[in-house]
Amino acid sequence: MHKNPFPTYGDSLINTLISTYAEENHAARVYAEISDARGWPLLIDHVAVRCLDIETRAAIFLKSGYVFRGERVEYPDQGWWAKIYRKARQPVLFVDQAYTDARGKNSIIPAWVKRFGDKALHHIAVRVDDIDQAVAVLKTHGIQFAGAIVGSPGSRLRQVFTASEVREGAAYSVLELTERNGYTGFYPDQANALMQSSTRKISE
Repeated sequence: MHKNPFPTYGDSLINTLISTYAEENHAARVYAEISDARGWPLLIDHVAVRCLDIETRAAIFLKSGYVFRGERVEYPDQGWWAKIYRKARQPVLFVDQAYTDARGKNSIIPAWVKRFGDKALHHIAVRVDDIDQAVAVLKTHGIQFAGAIVGSPGSRLRQVFTASEVREGAAYSVLELTERNGYTGFYPDQANALMQSSTRKISE
């Protein structure tokens, strides 16, 4: 069993989710080791939950103090949408699902949830100061990435996923690197690009 390398938070539910994720995601543990060796801050930007119904899944987080303030990410052409929940001094919570009408037929989320359930994190995003440097260093430690960095240099939000860990023969969880330059929200187009890249397995 691997020790959880991430900071603990006041919300016990979030701590449990992070601990389980860290046990199962190799890239996250490698990033934590590199952060410790190089003196990089180990800060979780957000955690992501996939589900079949956002309102049902988010209810337990609302009870623990998370709040929805109208932040949504929608991508009907790709069949999914998300709501963002926040709680002071806790990681931001990103909860997504497929549309339940015809728009949802192209979404990759339902198959993932049916295979793995909605109690595990699909990804954790760690905040980095220099995403290009972080990617380069992780690659020297054997970590593969699902695609190119989304977001141009100097823009207010840049993101990239590692290639997926594989569980039961399918793409499971990923680590996200997030570089923010004074921006705290999410771009629909960037979130969608990352979503599509999350199906690439480490073994590919």
